Amino acid sequence: MYVNDIKKEFFEFLSGKRIFLMVHYDIDGICACKILQSLLRYRNILYTLAIVQGKEDIKQAFLENSEDVKYFVLINCGGTIDIAEELNAEDDIVFFILDSHRPIDLCNIYSSEQVRLLSGEEEEALVPAFYDVFRESESEEDKEEESDEEGRAAKRRRLDEEEIMKRREKRLWEENKNKVLFEYSQFTYYARASAIFMFDFAWKLNKEDKDLLWLAIVALTEQLLLGKIENSQYTIEMETLRSHCKRLQNRTYDTEVQTSLKILFEKDLRLTLYRHWTVEHSLKYSMFTAVRLKLWTLKGDKKIYQLLAEMGLPLAQSRQHFTSMDLQLRKEFHGSLEKLAEKYNLQDIEFTSFILQYGYRNKFCASDIVFALLAVLEASPRDKKPEELFNQALDCLSRSKIEVIKAALERAKIIVKTLFKTVQSALDMKQIINAGPFVYYVIQEGCLDWYMFSHLHILSLLAQFILKAYVSMSKNRKAPTLPLIVSAPKDVERGTCLLLGIPPVCENSPKNFFGKAFEQVAEKMNCEVNCDYLDTSYIVMHAKDRTRFFDALAALLN
Repeated sequence: MYVNDIKKEFFEFLSGKRIFLMVHYDIDGICACKILQSLLRYRNILYTLAIVQGKEDIKQAFLENSEDVKYFVLINCGGTIDIAEELNAEDDIVFFILDSHRPIDLCNIYSSEQVRLLSGEEEEALVPAFYDVFRESESEEDKEEESDEEGRAAKRRRLDEEEIMKRREKRLWEENKNKVLFEYSQFTYYARASAIFMFDFAWKLNKEDKDLLWLAIVALTEQLLLGKIENSQYTIEMETLRSHCKRLQNRTYDTEVQTSLKILFEKDLRLTLYRHWTVEHSLKYSMFTAVRLKLWTLKGDKKIYQLLAEMGLPLAQSRQHFTSMDLQLRKEFHGSLEKLAEKYNLQDIEFTSFILQYGYRNKFCASDIVFALLAVLEASPRDKKPEELFNQALDCLSRSKIEVIKAALERAKIIVKTLFKTVQSALDMKQIINAGPFVYYVIQEGCLDWYMFSHLHILSLLAQFILKAYVSMSKNRKAPTLPLIVSAPKDVERGTCLLLGIPPVCENSPKNFFGKAFEQVAEKMNCEVNCDYLDTSYIVMHAKDRTRFFDALAALLN
């Protein structure tokens, strides 16, 4: 069921009770968690926190705590599975779910009291009607009849017309139910960021501030950069956050330069980390410019230097840190790049975003923080536990921990370089294989930083980069209509690999059909596939079954 009055039915309801927080290991989840933590502190609500990465983690956390706690709050997890059934929960346990993964499981939507959804009801316009999916349970007689083949045959002979009509009605209802359920669950996608929803709630409680607004901005930017939402959805949410930004800016009385926090709404460039890097490196390794200028080729590489020359930017300046560049060149950088955008096929290099500024030297774009958080969560030393990295990510969102942010930004540069070099290698060695209805790329164990790609978000960035690069280089007219599957080693000792499927570049919508396709192929092949992830477009399987799996998938999609 949906919670209509969140203040009364969620916040005030939990006041004085002990709760258990389960937070998914992603940027939006971390931002939403940090906002909720600040709200819980106002009410002195006690909570225990657990980080979850998949369904098994949710089950484990629930098993360990269900005896002591009766109220569970799940952020960015639990919405897409029948949570009460999956966890075999007692009737007195209540789940509050705020999840941006879609589609939400129908048992959660139509639960009477036990499962309470915090996301807005208007998002679920495509939800099937209750009686299209659920029927009153059959009588024991019917069940016996279905289980006993001989009895069923005997009974069929003496059925009268009324019973035949009932059977026919039931069969038609079953067919309609399967059709409706397939239409509802065939695509996986993402709805509004949980952190934006949580910030809206803080605003309604009159507990919002610029720090919490920044968390909502970072969550929205992560959705854009990782291709989770359409540009139109980003623009709508961005305008809402912009109005909050103006309101909070006018309300503040802190004018001291060193302590005041400013969130600026302005045009920014699709150049990764350029404020914290050199212009040359940022131009070369950013996905946008790399694809448009084909920078993995010799000809493309020369284009960078032509572009810099036409911008009037000397090599000596473009090879030093952006903040150390000549002040005049820094001021003119945006404008001069924009003037040459059309000539170099760099239209849309600008996009509107937010910039956080405090003190004299601290200036961060929302996309910088997203890459810093990615570096902390997915490119840290392998011996660190998720809980430790989660806390480090929370530090990264804190203004007082500037050293943590700067160290994460340095690590983020390694991610960006690795992505570019992996794509360059895949294209040079012609490793992107056309399988007919899709293309696929397999990351071999032992290649450059291969272990980095065993993480979901970095693998997602690589998949987007590879598909765009392949389409820009391919002479095949069908290339823009082909989806991509990327495979990376997951556990070398067990011989498992991680698979991710993404939709083709011609699709404006990031809705993904691979979750359902993977499930159907795994059933057909009867091979061992682990679908523990909350986003079903990721699966783990044995590397030895991969070729057979691709063949079966090609046959299905054909």
